[in-house]
Amino acid sequence: MSHRPWYAQLVILAILLAYTALNIWQPGGIRLLEAVSDGLDLGAALLATVFSFAAAARFDRGRPQRRVWYLLGTGMALWTVAECIWTYLQLGAGRQVPYPSFADIIWAVGYAPLVLGLFLGYRSLGARLRTRQRIVAVVIYAALFTALAGWMLAPMCGDLPAGRWAEALLGSYYLIGNLTLAFIASLSLIVVWDGLIGRPWLAITIGMLLFALSDTAFAYAAWVGTYAVGRNLISGVIDVVYLGAYLCIALGAYLQATLSLADVPAIVPSA
Repeated sequence: MSHRPWYAQLVILAILLAYTALNIWQPGGIRLLEAVSDGLDLGAALLATVFSFAAAARFDRGRPQRRVWYLLGTGMALWTVAECIWTYLQLGAGRQVPYPSFADIIWAVGYAPLVLGLFLGYRSLGARLRTRQRIVAVVIYAALFTALAGWMLAPMCGDLPAGRWAEALLGSYYLIGNLTLAFIASLSLIVVWDGLIGRPWLAITIGMLLFALSDTAFAYAAWVGTYAVGRNLISGVIDVVYLGAYLCIALGAYLQATLSLADVPAIVPSA
């Protein structure tokens, strides 16, 4: 297997450290920080898209893994479009991006191919979790959802002001979508943790978990009016984690696209 992924991980770490420093010191002011932030997010989303489609092309037609990576690529492509719209609204239009915006609609649509792709990826592994593992996984998911719902959804929906139902609905959708992505990716990772093919899914799983954290925090921060690029600590943490999520998914797709398939045992699709 190529040693290039080691260098890719080093580059990702360097980007995140530099971006963190930029958020802390802001040498060019908020405007420069917004431009760099949007540019990095857009570039990372584009890389994730390109590498996902490249990974799909490594598999023969009819193989379930080919559909999996095409679906992931489609989801990432939709999110890339959403990043383009967000960048235009924030930099091109020169105004505060509304929440929800048209970009949020594209992001919401992108969850469908991502969830389906991850689910088919899990099914294609040809392995089954033991009953105890399934129960533990479901219990963890339910507990996490309950905790986040109590922290985020209850305040948002309890005393819902007139005209803010769209924000509450979108926040609920993001929470469910992100947790579902993280849940399915984690199930896949349990199966392939020690295998060669599990290395790309490790990065994908970390990326989905980071998205779950950053998007949930963003939805809540936007609801209470505390999110603004470079204005406070929580906004900076959200932005750094969000970029890290894209970069992890791009890394996972890159690992799959450069994986020597001759070294990977054949996987029999489950019935």
